[in-house]
Amino acid sequence: MIFNGHTKQDIDALDEATMNEIIVMYADGALGNKSSVVGLGTLTAGVFNYLKASSSPPYTLKSILGNVYQYYYNEPEQSSSEALLTFISQAQGFDINKFKRQ
Repeated sequence: MIFNGHTKQDIDALDEATMNEIIVMYADGALGNKSSVVGLGTLTAGVFNYLKASSSPPYTLKSILGNVYQYYYNEPEQSSSEALLTFISQAQGFDINKFKRQ
């Protein structure tokens, strides 16, 4: 991992926490792949939004990347029931009151 003119002594001087962060960045692709994935996801969302019907909801980076978005942006996972509610709430004529307990 000697890079950009750093010597072995420079690398050895890094504390464990900093070294772990560097290792995670490499493993996650944060130093290359993340920007490619986010860039392509943004372009895909732009093209899909251009082609979609005006009545349909817009595509977002989150909807294009899915679980990858949650991983990159450290977003908590949505539970199954929340995902189902989000899905059915998009139906035409949806009424939340039909699902509330009395």
